[in-house]
Amino acid sequence: MKKKTWIGLLLSFLLLCSCNDGVEIKQDYDFNLSSWYLQKQVEMGETVEIRFYLTREGDYDKARYELGYIQMDGKGEVFDSEGTHLINREVIPLDAVPDLDTTNPKKQVFTLFYRSTSTKRSELKFFLRDNFNQEREMNVTFDVQSGSSEQ
Repeated sequence: MKKKTWIGLLLSFLLLCSCNDGVEIKQDYDFNLSSWYLQKQVEMGETVEIRFYLTREGDYDKARYELGYIQMDGKGEVFDSEGTHLINREVIPLDAVPDLDTTNPKKQVFTLFYRSTSTKRSELKFFLRDNFNQEREMNVTFDVQSGSSEQ
């Protein structure tokens, strides 16, 4: 009988020691970068609106995002609704983008504009990364309506 009591006490002690009352808070929620329908062709000098959607699996209020782009092919300008140009291969805080819609913390919406400055096909890679080193990319391609060469 004493043996069963000791085993019971030992099991109870092990169970109590293995409990962890610390609550883990998920911080690095997965996210996606997408856009509304984009036209396929542009003319040189034409401005195109690109509406982006940041869709997050969860809401952690200390998550921060940075936005950037790389002009892979062609020439052009990327700017926000106030006319401020983004610089190729540099990042800015997402919350610095004017008119960032944060009413739904799991689906944030923002708009950028692209103006082609060449007659060559434009290919851009937009990227969004969070402060947990997760990064998502979105490629955007615009074909030029005229068949002329690079200017």
